[in-house]
Amino acid sequence: MTATATPASTRGSATLAHSPPPRRTTSGETADAALQQCIVAALRAMIDHVELYVVETTTSDSGVSVMLEHDNVRCVLVVSAQVPRHTLSPRELQIARLVADGATNRAIASSLDISPWTVSTHMRRIFAKLDVSSRAEMVAQFFGV
Repeated sequence: MTATATPASTRGSATLAHSPPPRRTTSGETADAALQQCIVAALRAMIDHVELYVVETTTSDSGVSVMLEHDNVRCVLVVSAQVPRHTLSPRELQIARLVADGATNRAIASSLDISPWTVSTHMRRIFAKLDVSSRAEMVAQFFGV
């Protein structure tokens, strides 16, 4: 599949030439399957476009983003500048998710069957790894909220 570029809009998106419309659904094919095929075809065309042409990116403190469009399918890709999630241990990830859900240290300790002291230790390690000083800052930085 070959994609040809048209002039990019002022919003920083890359618009690709239209491909043939998705084939009509048959009796054995549902509308959801046809939609999925349309999306997959559009994503493939977007990948081809990115491989062949320079795309316009937007840079911010939170990362780099690019918006691609093809056949009424718009895709915004964001490469986050945040700390990779794999730097936290599985238990630290579990605790960070509970904090993001609004759980207190005592509630986390109770649900994980560990002591509040252990939760505090995990929290100190999470704060150090993410270089934050509050629960809200941790959630905002780690989960992009």
